Amino acid sequence: MLPELNIPRRDTTSISVFRGLNRSPNTGFSRASSSSSSIYTEFKDLKNMTSDKYPQLAPRANRSRICSDTELKIISNLLSANSGLIYIDSDKNLHIGAEVTKIDEIDRTKQHHIVLFGNKIVVFPEKFTVNMSDKKVTAIDCQNKNLNTNIGSSSNFPIDAQIFDYAYLNCSITRSHYDASTNKNYRPKLTLYTNLDLTDEKYQLADNHDMANIFGLDSIKIGTVVESYNSFYSVIGIEKKGSTYKNNRLVRFKKLSQKFNYTTIRAINIGIDIRAGDFVKISGLTNTTASGASDYVDGSYIDNLNNRSYKVYYVSRNDLVIKCELESSVPYTGTVTVERISPDFDEGKIVERQNRLWCCSSDKNEIYCCKQGDERNWQAYGDGISTDSWAMTCGKEGKFTGIATRNDSIIFFKENYALKIYGTKPSNFTLAEYNVPGVEIGSEKSLVNINSTLFYLGHNGVYAYQSGSLPALISEESLWEHTYKNAVGGRHGNKYYISAQRDDGEQELLVYDTDKGLWHKEDDTKMIDCTTYNGVLYWLDDTKENIMCPDKADNLLVDNTKYEYQQEDCFEWSAETGDLYDSEFNVKNIGKIRIGIKAEKGAKVSLFVQYKDNGEWRKVSEMLYSEKKPRVFAVALRRAEYLRLKLVGTGQVEIYGIDIEHSRGSDKRGNF
Repeated sequence: MLPELNIPRRDTTSISVFRGLNRSPNTGFSRASSSSSSIYTEFKDLKNMTSDKYPQLAPRANRSRICSDTELKIISNLLSANSGLIYIDSDKNLHIGAEVTKIDEIDRTKQHHIVLFGNKIVVFPEKFTVNMSDKKVTAIDCQNKNLNTNIGSSSNFPIDAQIFDYAYLNCSITRSHYDASTNKNYRPKLTLYTNLDLTDEKYQLADNHDMANIFGLDSIKIGTVVESYNSFYSVIGIEKKGSTYKNNRLVRFKKLSQKFNYTTIRAINIGIDIRAGDFVKISGLTNTTASGASDYVDGSYIDNLNNRSYKVYYVSRNDLVIKCELESSVPYTGTVTVERISPDFDEGKIVERQNRLWCCSSDKNEIYCCKQGDERNWQAYGDGISTDSWAMTCGKEGKFTGIATRNDSIIFFKENYALKIYGTKPSNFTLAEYNVPGVEIGSEKSLVNINSTLFYLGHNGVYAYQSGSLPALISEESLWEHTYKNAVGGRHGNKYYISAQRDDGEQELLVYDTDKGLWHKEDDTKMIDCTTYNGVLYWLDDTKENIMCPDKADNLLVDNTKYEYQQEDCFEWSAETGDLYDSEFNVKNIGKIRIGIKAEKGAKVSLFVQYKDNGEWRKVSEMLYSEKKPRVFAVALRRAEYLRLKLVGTGQVEIYGIDIEHSRGSDKRGNF
């Protein structure tokens, strides 16, 4: 009797769940769960694939492009508002949706950063705002000087280029009486260096020698204000000569209530581009006159005003009224500089939160916010109210690497810290410091909020930062053995797009599906900047001429003759599996595979296999779809216990399953 042969048992493994990118040594396939019969596989590498059809595997959608028909470049970051995309081009045009406005103040040689602030667009580094309704341009900073020099500039913009010529008597700094209830300012006609109570009738007669200055004025009239040390008097009555006082002239005075001491700085055009409520810095005062004579001014005069900031209570073209206590009004004809200044902050690190602009300076290690609702005032500390501006010095070392808002806080990042500021006003602003992985330097544009989770690139990969928890690394297996830098991130629906440079110099566009927890790689696209409009991502490509969209840009009106809309035609996609069965104890000799694919007309799919690690990829089958229908790759393979698959194609397809037919062997592996 012949011996009985043991026929190897043949089994089939069906893969019906296709997950995302996993470059770690653990890439492979396994059951979706302990109670499931579904098998999933991950991919060692992907190109232009998406999670949109998950659990099936499919290429991404065709992209859209908005391109210029000229050589115009976009020289700012991208913003979006209800009217559409907002940006600046190299022809000094500000684009607000389909509306294009020439802004002469734009320097076309610079890269600009713009930020939305209410109904205004704030432009840096020029530091001006553009009202989106009437396109009026307003300077944030201004510097008004008098240097007693002959120049002759009368331009209204930029303010810091203006210098004015003053006659001696047209430049003065005097105490004044400001009436807040009527918003009127009364400058004294003259100052009497006396403590006389001018309401006393004995001092109101012309033959009183102490009053000779007043009676000598031809312009004396009712309402004239006179200063007498710490008091102000207003003329309320004048008797003519030949009255009952015979040749004596009677001038009646009323003492003005003076709750505070105010000072008027009077000079030609000193109030240009300054408004009541602004906080300005006074500087440049000297005790030397225009002719060079020294000791002309009391030293305390300079000490009280020089290099200090004050609130402006009243302003006209030639007058500024500030609150400041001077001993008396001393004639002054020297130099003075009045300026409203904002801080110099790190390029691009500025955001809006609670109707304030927030920024930071790595050079000074400081954090700033402007006055609430007022982007022009950053030194409004004197009122002590909820709308004041605010600043602080940071105690943690290192440069600021990013800034973002999240829920009720604003977060300033350093590479190893997150500094969170809570509160609604300066009196309750609170700083909390966390020693956590921060934003990688140069990747401040990777910060993106998606459904209350903040995503960003750190030293070791991409982190997800949720309220009440520490940042969690979410890319360890997907970005295995590579570090990244210079990342730009954006939101498309519930997906996080990140374009970054790999440590070997390669550029990658990676996509994280926040709902499914899957990573996919698209291609080597480099995003310069991006924004999200109606849930759709738009990015500026590395030519700075094209705005790209990962989908159809149907929600974006482009009614502009300078730009045209284009749809991507065709692109190549690929998906490479990990080592199939590499973790099994018993040998799995793979003999046949079947791949189910639904494809659009014109799609082309090629199947490659690799039998040994780092071995040659061999094309084993190719299929061209002449019509839209599902078809199955059925490929017989040579006997192998190790196998990788790679699908390469063009056109839209859906890969819905892979069947792997194998025979079970012993736990001893041979050499193949």
